[in-house]
Amino acid sequence: MKVLYDSQIFDRQNFGGISRCFSELINHFPPALSPKIGLYETNNVYLNNLGYPRKGDYYNNFIKKGEFPTKRRLFDLVNKIKKINYWDTTNQQISIKLIQEGDFDVFHPTYYDDYFLDYLNNKPFVLTIHDMIPEKYPQYFDTKNDFQIKKKKTLAPLASAIIAVSNKTKEDIINILNIAENKIFVIYHATNHAIKPKIIQDKIISYPYILYIGERDIYKNFIPWIKSVKTVLERFNHIKVVCTGKPFNQKEIEYLTQLKIQDKFIHLFAKNDDELFHLYHNAICFVYTSEYEGFGIPILEAYQAHCPVLLNYASCFPEIANEAAIYFNLNQNGDSNFAEVFEKFYLSSTNDKQQLIDKQNKRLEQYSWEKSARDLFNVYQNVIDDYHNTRN
Repeated sequence: MKVLYDSQIFDRQNFGGISRCFSELINHFPPALSPKIGLYETNNVYLNNLGYPRKGDYYNNFIKKGEFPTKRRLFDLVNKIKKINYWDTTNQQISIKLIQEGDFDVFHPTYYDDYFLDYLNNKPFVLTIHDMIPEKYPQYFDTKNDFQIKKKKTLAPLASAIIAVSNKTKEDIINILNIAENKIFVIYHATNHAIKPKIIQDKIISYPYILYIGERDIYKNFIPWIKSVKTVLERFNHIKVVCTGKPFNQKEIEYLTQLKIQDKFIHLFAKNDDELFHLYHNAICFVYTSEYEGFGIPILEAYQAHCPVLLNYASCFPEIANEAAIYFNLNQNGDSNFAEVFEKFYLSSTNDKQQLIDKQNKRLEQYSWEKSARDLFNVYQNVIDDYHNTRN
């Protein structure tokens, strides 16, 4: 079986998110599947780890071979080309060339650009929809011109199969895009159990802290959560909140200052997976306040680090975590029982906390990239069989 992927998401992301999921799936396929990615060079760290060349490798190797009269001019020219994202265009051109050649059984675009429709020549394609955030929160997006909204509407009806990352996402695809249920297959994200992060001996943070990971805007409910966590920080004044991701913006700083808890919130950028694991592992708990997610990979990251998980009872969280989490309620108005839920958890016995960790460990076993890759392989096989049956 030959599956062709394009470079879309790998041109958009150097690390994290969707590109990590695709690279993990590609790396865990059974031997019967031969994957190919249409790209020349990439700065995506996951593909680099899989042996794909970094941007600049080819020209650097050529230039370093020896001295020649125009070497300096060539070096300057290539660097100028790199600044205008020449490689992104080239990667798409390579994807188009491979699509036109047709030496594949099924095509799987890695994002929502529909450029390939002009070259596919009726070959089947599979589309992954990771969430329906722009469609669920139209008040925050330009619904007439938003890239995701427009392209999903175009691609979803034409795809031979659609991959959703949770049943909640599948439900949203059915209701919003009016796609038939039997066309959508749920394949969960996962974490790599084989990778054991290094334990950092010296603690990055010396005080007790609640951990908040990633983005904080719109549906993430960070500002409403601040209101409810203020009670916790006043009740247990030795506890702080550590946030990763982007530095605090002006609105967040002003709100924290207004509530007089700005010294309780610390921003820290995790430089690598080992530091992120360390932050999870040493936290009192990881808190996910979001109102909507397609899946929620940080839940699995926390599980892997034996970090207690407290989740907003919303979206797909109960589906993903089931009983392996403690739930609170939080809405965008700031109405919440978080303070009560956290206090009960924090003051619970060591044995109760260990029971939660045990549930999390057991739940984590249900998610693996090997299983997800096998499930996707089966979807491809069904698509290929259907394609051949309709042509005979």
